[in-house]
Amino acid sequence: SQTAFNGSDANSNVLSVTDSLYMDVYQNGVLLKPETDYSLSNNTVTLVTGASLNDVLEMIVYDVFSVGGTYSKTQSDERYPFKGNNSIIRLNGQTISADITIDSDENGVSAGPITQSATVTVNGYWSIV
Repeated sequence: SQTAFNGSDANSNVLSVTDSLYMDVYQNGVLLKPETDYSLSNNTVTLVTGASLNDVLEMIVYDVFSVGGTYSKTQSDERYPFKGNNSIIRLNGQTISADITIDSDENGVSAGPITQSATVTVNGYWSIV
């Protein structure tokens, strides 16, 4: 029987674990308990009871990640203002003060009245309601 497992699997994926709390080990479909059924050290999983011939050992490593480009609720409310609780009424300014180009594959919608103090180039469609 084999007790220690490390290196690459049958798909050439290398076992690399930074935190044993983010890993599940299964033997023949049964979830093993860390420290009770196996230990982890230097990217080597060591089973307390060795695996027999034709046993299937699966290791799932959950990587730590972060999501970028998000807004807090306060930032979102400031960026996309609306009136009322859960309202579909959105607010926008009344003056176009920066040059804007609406590309041929875009549609633009503004709620008026609109004052224009910059150039608006419309290659697609712009509706003012």
